[in-house]
Amino acid sequence: MLNQPKVSRTSTSNTTARSFVGRLSVYFAFIGVLAAGIIYVTMIFILQWVEDEVSLNNLRESAPYVVKQFQSGTPEPLVLPPNITAFYSTNFIPKKYGQLQNYPLGFNGEINDDSHELFLHRDEFLLDGEVVQLYLTMPADNVELSNAQWKSISTFSLLFTLGLLILLGYALIKLSKRLIEPINDLSKQLAKQPLPTTFSVNTSAAKEFGILTDSLNSYRQQNETLIKQEQAFARYASHELRTPLSIVVGAAKLLSKKPDADFQLRQQERITRAAQDMQNTVDALLNIVKQEKSDNSNPPRQLTEQELNQTIETAVNLAKKQHIEVTVNWQGNPYVQPNSAVIKMLLSNLLNNAINARGDNLPDDETSWIKITILDNQIVIEDNGQGLSNIEKGQQQSDMSGHGLGLVIIDTLCHRYNWQFTLKSNDPRGCIATLSLPALSL
Repeated sequence: MLNQPKVSRTSTSNTTARSFVGRLSVYFAFIGVLAAGIIYVTMIFILQWVEDEVSLNNLRESAPYVVKQFQSGTPEPLVLPPNITAFYSTNFIPKKYGQLQNYPLGFNGEINDDSHELFLHRDEFLLDGEVVQLYLTMPADNVELSNAQWKSISTFSLLFTLGLLILLGYALIKLSKRLIEPINDLSKQLAKQPLPTTFSVNTSAAKEFGILTDSLNSYRQQNETLIKQEQAFARYASHELRTPLSIVVGAAKLLSKKPDADFQLRQQERITRAAQDMQNTVDALLNIVKQEKSDNSNPPRQLTEQELNQTIETAVNLAKKQHIEVTVNWQGNPYVQPNSAVIKMLLSNLLNNAINARGDNLPDDETSWIKITILDNQIVIEDNGQGLSNIEKGQQQSDMSGHGLGLVIIDTLCHRYNWQFTLKSNDPRGCIATLSLPALSL
């Protein structure tokens, strides 16, 4: 046979988780740096724009006042705070500012050259019946922020963006703790051999991971239950088929050794009964494992006394051999849906459990007994055997798998046909097994 290559789930899952964390960290770092750069540039641009707009608005708002002053006889140049100079004669234009009269009427803006920056507002007004030009100037050096102030603003902007980066880093850590670490934890637990008893995530993880973990635990428990049930059915089928097969083989050998007609007839009857037992077992197992919805394929029918006696005949004979008295008490007429083979499997397992749990330390005046009570909606089997141990009582509260192979099969069949199965201790000794039947009608 060729050796199959081994696939390392651990390395794949851990690598995937680490690469996811790494990529997410890179994305957050890139977004953080980009956002910080955009915020810094935007803040500087807005501050410069606001600074220029404030100065230009001062010039624009000062123009009506200056015109009124000149018209009232105030000589030029007129100086206003903060460092605004107003005049209407070109003689008062400083040479360092060039030909300001060449700028169009209505100009309100900043003039930049290699050595000077100037805010200029140019307009015209009436003075002594003549239209004259109006110039309002303000040196930018006196109103704009100084280098030290710009450094302070830049420092604040950098600290602000650095704070944003720290905030994003904190958000990444919290996001990793709530969304990424649970993935890593679950992947590590899934990669363990053997798997842990239950999967778990940190309580600080997102709610969805808690739901996912609960689902994993539930599915795993269901899977383990199904495996136990399959193993139980395999062992049960092996036992139920091996016994009649041994009878068939033994009877067949005896047929060739003794030609007596009565003897051969008895062996043939043994073979027939064994074959029928095997057929019943196969029918019951096939009825259970069918994939289609066979729970509604069998119409309800009334359980008769004759069918019950045939069903429990083998178990009753076994009980008699062990000196166990079996009584049947009819107090109702129940309706059932499973076929006879399934009914036999259910009751045979319950009776076999009761027989196997026979009490060895009974009082001298008391004998072992099993009582079967048939009600309209229940089948109750009581015994005075050993009863449930403390461990079995604890297991019985959570599942039916703690009291032997038969109860696993019984629990599975009851779930299939919507029956309820309970097992409790009898007083003063023994057990009471109760099959509660759903309400059915013909």
